[in-house]
Amino acid sequence: MISESFFQPMGFSLRLLSNSPAIVNAATASFGRFGPATPTDAPDLTFHLFAHALEEPPPGSPTYRTAGDLVYQTTGVSTLLADRGRGLAYGYFSPQVLANPAYFRWHFLELAFFVMLARRGLMGVHGAAIARNDQAILLRAPSGGGKTTLAYAAARHRFQALAEDVVWLDFAEERWWGTPWHFHLLPDAKKLFPELAGHEPVLQINQECKLEVDLEQLRAGSTTVSARPGPIVLVQRTPGQPSRLEPLPLPSARSLWLAAQTGAELAYPDYHRHLDALLDDNAYRLTSGDDFESSLDLLETLIA
Repeated sequence: MISESFFQPMGFSLRLLSNSPAIVNAATASFGRFGPATPTDAPDLTFHLFAHALEEPPPGSPTYRTAGDLVYQTTGVSTLLADRGRGLAYGYFSPQVLANPAYFRWHFLELAFFVMLARRGLMGVHGAAIARNDQAILLRAPSGGGKTTLAYAAARHRFQALAEDVVWLDFAEERWWGTPWHFHLLPDAKKLFPELAGHEPVLQINQECKLEVDLEQLRAGSTTVSARPGPIVLVQRTPGQPSRLEPLPLPSARSLWLAAQTGAELAYPDYHRHLDALLDDNAYRLTSGDDFESSLDLLETLIA
């Protein structure tokens, strides 16, 4: 029996058709916290995602291909095909894939949504983001550079978390979007944050072991899905040194920004023009020492 469900991730209407409660539950986990959605006959996106009975070995990294607007991801048995231009996705998935909800969400369900966004005016950039009073601060650093840990420290009591690893910039609506609910921290974060003592490392999709933290369970109201654009902060960890914040001229900001780029973000149309507009007279370097509270003091000075 095929069911119909509606979601509204990042302001888009998404219609899901499926024969699988596991798929519907995964969609609720990924998109349900954006709030209740109104059914519509003309959704922005329609996903046809179904379970099938074909079995496969425990899946590894899928094969990813693109051809124009088409995106193809497959394990060999479980397969997703997404048409970015038309906002349609089709997929069939094995019992082994659906038995691992995190794997299914990461490699298929959320991929199907995220590949749609550039065609609809949202630019995804590598970074964490925090917000207060509906104004965001984007934190950018190379992978492992401390932006996620700093964003987590901010979400504990002074700010809301907006994004952990990817921030989606909506230029038309002048909003930044994220999926902020779960943060993934290195195991030694327990030494910095006592409330994580009971968390055990979990093997992630990328084979790293990290602490998975549901922010809303630790502090209700600690997340938000969107906020007004604000300053860009290029983070540099300086253990043993005091924290310092300084404005950056555009050439320096651009250089630090590009040093932290990852994935396909440079493929966004007019990327460098958007980047210069984002950074010009709006970028800062935060050299963040061991005292997170002093770093947060400095970030607070950037909020109007």
